[in-house]
Amino acid sequence: MTRCAMVCLFVFAVPVLAADPPKVKPEDAKAAAKKSADALGEAFLKGDFGLVFDHTYDVVVKELGGKEAAIKTVTTGVKKAEADGFKFTAYKVGDPGDPLTEGDYTFIVVPNTLEMTTPEGKGVQKGYLLGLSTDAGKSWKFVDGAGLKDKKAREKVLPKLPAKLELPELPPPTFTKDK
Repeated sequence: MTRCAMVCLFVFAVPVLAADPPKVKPEDAKAAAKKSADALGEAFLKGDFGLVFDHTYDVVVKELGGKEAAIKTVTTGVKKAEADGFKFTAYKVGDPGDPLTEGDYTFIVVPNTLEMTTPEGKGVQKGYLLGLSTDAGKSWKFVDGAGLKDKKAREKVLPKLPAKLELPELPPPTFTKDK
């Protein structure tokens, strides 16, 4: 390589290689998180658990024994619930909070509401998904907030969370009895 070629490589390539990855605007990251969370909820209601686990944080899927084992577990649980008279009827996604970045990850909290009918009435559980992105918020994988109450379990599956990230308290489910 000639001296001129080396200088050109240094002058032109090094700044490109050293540049920060492109940032995603917070509103674009929030829109992408909401769209992905909506897809997860829709897949859950349709029973497309393969798609649900495509939207689930990879470490969680691994902890569940892999995608096929996770699908089998959830399918069995939902079939049992349906046999007992429970039916999931709606999965609503709220507006995501602000994205926060720590290290290689961007995090976001996406509120959700799961509704179901029971043999005696209607149940509603408000919750949230914790979104994780490794591409500054362009794409998201999720962990259900209900599984994050246990600090040990949370630390086992998640990377270090930003100190400013506040995980919401989960309210108890509400139940309305049929008349």
